[in-house]
Amino acid sequence: MTDPTRPATGYPAPPTNGYPQPPHQQQQPPPSSYYYPNYNQQQYYLEPPPPRAVFFRRFMSALVATFIIIGVILFIIWLILRPRVPIFTVDSISLSSLNLSSTAPPSEISATWTVHFTVSNPNSKLHVYYDQIIARIYYKSSFITQNQLPPFDQPTKNQTAVTAILVASSAYIPPDIVKDFNGDRSKGSVKFDVQMIALVRFKSGGWRARTRYLRVLCDDLPLSVTSNASNGTLSGGSRRCASLI
Repeated sequence: MTDPTRPATGYPAPPTNGYPQPPHQQQQPPPSSYYYPNYNQQQYYLEPPPPRAVFFRRFMSALVATFIIIGVILFIIWLILRPRVPIFTVDSISLSSLNLSSTAPPSEISATWTVHFTVSNPNSKLHVYYDQIIARIYYKSSFITQNQLPPFDQPTKNQTAVTAILVASSAYIPPDIVKDFNGDRSKGSVKFDVQMIALVRFKSGGWRARTRYLRVLCDDLPLSVTSNASNGTLSGGSRRCASLI
């Protein structure tokens, strides 16, 4: 007979203290405490840049810094002075001695235009110098004549009256322009364009700006001219021109 106090074969022995045996831990081999470097690995070294490249980098950095400093200074000066473009206004135009010949080629025009301007300097801190002024007369983008005006200067917040006299003596104009001109005269109004180009300088105390080109465009100025008349005047009152720098 089987002894009941003896455990069955093939089964683990029951715990003696009432708790199961902890699982058996396998011992791991200790990590190696030695490092074997790979002496066959190729090592790379960065060569320092040549002196010329270093000089070029420093030069470009200094150049950029100089431009930035100059730009900041100019911006501060602009904030202080607030430069504004002069204002040109056409007060009146008188046309006299108009003679348009289209009977035989070449077609010619003779006339005298007297244009009265008011030039305003809106700047409160800048003095404006007009070193050279050239006034021109156009009809439908066709150049007729021009004249150079005397130079002048304007203090701050000043208005100056300027008169331009432009004379055309047997100036050539294309035949199609003559046809358009006669068509406008039959309607009682002919539109001319007055343009001016001036060399101007702005000055405030010891600060002086470089010379600039000022363009003045006075387009589509209607003059009342009848078919048989040789004189005409500006109709519709004064006109303000566009000033561009």
